[in-house]
Amino acid sequence: MTNPLELIEEIYKEHYVYLRNFLRGLTKNDDFADDIIQELFAKILVKPSSILDVTYMKSWLVKGVKNTLLDHYKKKTPELLMDENIIENILIDNQTPEIKAMINDQIQSILGDLSSKDKAILLAKIHYGYDYQEISELLNTPVSTLKSKVFRMRKRLAKER
Repeated sequence: MTNPLELIEEIYKEHYVYLRNFLRGLTKNDDFADDIIQELFAKILVKPSSILDVTYMKSWLVKGVKNTLLDHYKKKTPELLMDENIIENILIDNQTPEIKAMINDQIQSILGDLSSKDKAILLAKIHYGYDYQEISELLNTPVSTLKSKVFRMRKRLAKER
């Protein structure tokens, strides 16, 4: 069996350029993109068994860097957060082909009718599991507004099933 550290190093070498370009598109900062990748791989090194059951490595890594980036924003609230388009892009637009293929056609058509902010709210709540307070901080929207929007969007989803 391959040494886990060698496997992690192979994965890093194979996917680094893709992950860096992906993050540069979101952050517009090479050093910050490198920091996020380094943080993700540090987490993997702490628990190398986490990569053994991964079927689609690129998708898994993209989701990992997105979550690491969102975690960083939640902890630090850097100036990049002031541009809400970055958060919306993380939550919506930068899905890998594997993830896009898994999204239900019916839900995709409903999401297509929503504003980018509403898409971000719905995906953050339902798909990524953030609570209302976290979404409120990320998108600078009152919790009461978020609850109303999610309720109306869920009601609409149920009606169109």
